[in-house]
Amino acid sequence: MKNDYLPLQGKVTLITGAAGGIGSAISYEFARLGSTVCMCDINDSRELADQIASKGVPNRPFPYACDISEYEQVKEMVQEITADHGGVDLLINNAAVDGCGTKNSFPEMSLENFKKTIDIDLSAAVWLTLLVLPGMREKKSGRVLFTAAPRSSSGVPCPYLAGKSGFISMAKHLSARYDKEGIKTLVLALRHTETPMIRRVIASKGINVEEGLKKMHAHSLTGRMITPREIAKLYAWFAVAEDSEVSSVSLLSDGGITYMR
Repeated sequence: MKNDYLPLQGKVTLITGAAGGIGSAISYEFARLGSTVCMCDINDSRELADQIASKGVPNRPFPYACDISEYEQVKEMVQEITADHGGVDLLINNAAVDGCGTKNSFPEMSLENFKKTIDIDLSAAVWLTLLVLPGMREKKSGRVLFTAAPRSSSGVPCPYLAGKSGFISMAKHLSARYDKEGIKTLVLALRHTETPMIRRVIASKGINVEEGLKKMHAHSLTGRMITPREIAKLYAWFAVAEDSEVSSVSLLSDGGITYMR
């Protein structure tokens, strides 16, 4: 694949949850546009990095194994990325655990499960943002993006929703504080997305996965769920916008369910 359009060449992108359905699509798209992609995931993503490289992207992504629920691991990873690549220009807080099943929902959930989910789905994004902000402020340029969930979602485990909806307010605060320093934020709030995670959620409810997917597609007024590739394209649009006046915007992608039903 030959690509002469490389608007993100020279930019370093850190993506959490990079080995998942959405994260892998984002990793490929940003690598395709020339960015040095740092793939953060608790799982070994070297094979995925090789797969992306085999598609002819300008730079092979760099995998970083990290449990983002552990602050010290996050800190060490950011220090390593800074030493290897000179810092982070674009941070995509995408990682999440869904907390499927009754053990992570009201009223059966435990405090331990709640805290673990929040640490991954929300706290890690706070830590990462705090760690990369000094470098962005020094460069007077940066993008912080969030894969979130709308506060209006229903039927999803409480800890997941509590963590992901928190991104909306976090992005607004960051934008208000640092917009004049060239740091922009974007939130993409998702409800129905065709990913391995949504399959696990359906299975956890004792529903046939394929039948469940059909119903979810039909429930969207567009006739289908959004795909990871489409999400990656939206993030890329925001990342490449020069001197964008768009910041602190929360885009809702749910097939029209929230406002139209």
